[in-house]
This record gives sequence, C-alpha cells and structure tokens, in this order.
Amino acid sequence: LWLLVVTGAGGSGEGPPVPRAVPEPPRAVPGSPRAVSDAELRELSEQLLAADSNRAGPGQLELNLEGSGSDTAAPRLFSYVSPELLARPTFSRLLALLDNYEPRTGRDEVETAEEQREQREFLDAALDTPVLALLERFVLSKGLYPSAEAFRADLHSMWFGLYSRSSGKALDSSGFEHVFHGE
Repeated sequence: LWLLVVTGAGGSGEGPPVPRAVPEPPRAVPGSPRAVSDAELRELSEQLLAADSNRAGPGQLELNLEGSGSDTAAPRLFSYVSPELLARPTFSRLLALLDNYEPRTGRDEVETAEEQREQREFLDAALDTPVLALLERFVLSKGLYPSAEAFRADLHSMWFGLYSRSSGKALDSSGFEHVFHGE
C-alpha cells in the first residue's frame, strides 16, 4: 500500500520520492488520524484483492515467458491481450497516457492540456473501480485525509507530479511514467 505512505512527487531532484512510514498521531487529539495496525493493512489488502473485478479473466491475456524470440526486438511481457480487456475504461485510459512521456532523462516533460485531461480521465476511471473506492473509504475512515478531494489530489500528485531523475537538470519523470510506463 505504498500510495498511503509515499508523499508528494515534486521535488528535490534526487530521484523518486522515498516511501516513509506514516507517523502514529497522538491519540488524545480529536479528529487526528488513527493509527493503522498491521492486521488492518493485511485485512485491507485481502479486501482490495477480492474487490478487483477489473482484473483479467481466463483467456484474456497470455504471458510471454520466453521473450520476443528476436535479438533485435524488445521483449514483450504479453503475447496476447484480449481486445475486450483493453476496452475497459481503466485500461483504455491508461493506454491513452503512454504516448505522453519524453523517454530521455534530462529533458523536461511538457504536459499539454490534452495530456492533463487524459491524466484526469485515467484517475477518474481508476477511482471509479471498487478497489480504489474501497481504499478511499478506508483512508477517510482512518482520518488519513480530511476529504475525498484531498485524497484524490494527493493520488494525482503521487502518480503525475513531476520530479527530476537528472540531478535537478529537468523535471523529467513522474511516478506514473516510472511505474506504469516502465521508465
């Protein structure tokens, strides 16, 4: 549940944000966040897995465990992905984001209005899934965020906020690009 403990992606220019533990708040302050136990995190993890109705079903994808079969082509992780799976809102919106990134380190990412719209549409689609709806309810019930809007803004910042992978020369990466795009 790294998204609960990673803070803002903006920054220092020293690479991606460093995960940190959420400090336990004082119990005596009304309205302060409640501590989350290991048992609660295990239970939440099981609930999130069970709630994932968006995952691929039997026959919808085939892993390529042998590589591409060619010395010149980049290896592909999947040899088959069902078109029905790719048409789901989260997957189709994720695919729309993949051409938004500058592949070379040291060059500023430039986000157009269209790319920012694609980010919002992807985030909205992800938040509309049972998994992120459950996670949102959990973090709000624990007081980890003051509102759904604050949680969503932080999630957007973690995924799409720019940081430098080039010793501060450029804002050339984001959590989304690094994790989902395989930077």
